[in-house]
Order: sequence, then structure tokens, then C-alpha cells
Amino acid sequence: MKFYEKYPKLKNRSFLSKVLADTVFSTMSLEDQQVSKRKVVKIVDTILKEKELKGNQFFTN
Repeated sequence: MKFYEKYPKLKNRSFLSKVLADTVFSTMSLEDQQVSKRKVVKIVDTILKEKELKGNQFFTN
């Protein structure tokens, strides 16, 4: 079974972005690193856009 077959929700860009941002933010909070959630969301969105522009296809139609 392929990864996206097992976790089809991760094909949804908004869902993936939210999961990544929540995971990074909560991990940083547990490590007592003070970063705003807004900044984490912005960084995650930037990285996903860069990956899409480079041809790494995360999302299929």
C-alpha cells in the first residue's frame, strides 16, 4: 500500500498545511521555543509553494 493510499487526506493541500503547522508549532512549544503560530503557518505555506514550483508534486487532481 502506498503512502497516499493509506492517508488520502494528505493530498488535500489545506489539510496537509494545517497538520504540518500544528505539529511544528506544538513541538516548538514543548521545547519552550517562542514562535507565533502565524509565523509557523507562513513558513509552512512558503515551503509547500516552493516545492510545488520546483515540480515536487504533493497534490494531485
